[in-house]
Amino acid sequence: MDANIWALGVDRVRRKLRGLSSGRRCARQADALAGRGRPIVTIFYDVEGDYARRGATRRELDCVGRILEIEARYAIRSTYNVVARFALDAPSLIESVRDAGHEIASHSYDHSILTRLPGSALVDHLRRTRDTFDALGVAVVGHRSPQSAWNERVLDALLSTGYAWNAENGAEPYPYRIRTSRDLTLWRFPVAGDDWQYESEGCAPAQMLERWRGQVQAARGRRSHVAIGFHPWVESAPGRLTALEELFHWLVDDAQVDVMPFGDVLRIAAAAPQPAVAYG
Repeated sequence: MDANIWALGVDRVRRKLRGLSSGRRCARQADALAGRGRPIVTIFYDVEGDYARRGATRRELDCVGRILEIEARYAIRSTYNVVARFALDAPSLIESVRDAGHEIASHSYDHSILTRLPGSALVDHLRRTRDTFDALGVAVVGHRSPQSAWNERVLDALLSTGYAWNAENGAEPYPYRIRTSRDLTLWRFPVAGDDWQYESEGCAPAQMLERWRGQVQAARGRRSHVAIGFHPWVESAPGRLTALEELFHWLVDDAQVDVMPFGDVLRIAAAAPQPAVAYG
């Protein structure tokens, strides 16, 4: 068997097992957002530049500016998960996102796959990321892993380095405490979908718009929170920002949801009573 095929198979099994484990953790906790009546939708962006895809930085910078203009028109506040080295390369972009009232979170220091880092290097990596944003005047409390690659070691390192929330791909129906230790808590925000099918499946903007609407509509009666992610360099292709704006228009006018960044959801969830069982 080809080594790459074997590795992909092992990775799929590991991801499935992590998903089952996460589902059990979530199910043992009450929904901290229950009783709100309207689902909450979080729009987020993984801002990566050349650290994820060579040649993406120029498109990223232009597209983030255009996205900020669209969000301002619809009074939407979102979360921007930024690679720290990209933030150093483009501090004016960070200022623009912050000044527009959006949340800035970590997408690692240099888009490394964190599960591949040994323990001490992993902790140093996450601390360096937070220190970088601190130097730019941004207090980062949230993290999303590149390629949504995480494991138990990553969770331990996030908790020990002061992160309060972690957003990764998952089918769990609501946010939950995935790690607790003494007075520290790490919340998990499951991510329902993103815009990667543009790249992986060659989907058209109209198809993607229907996917996103479907993810939100499916939440009614089943999920209290839906997180949908985007990559500005992916959104820069023709027609894609139009679809994104149509999604925003629908969310604000017709979807009967509340739209807010992860940090705002965290404040609501953390104020709810502590569940009887929490994992740490």
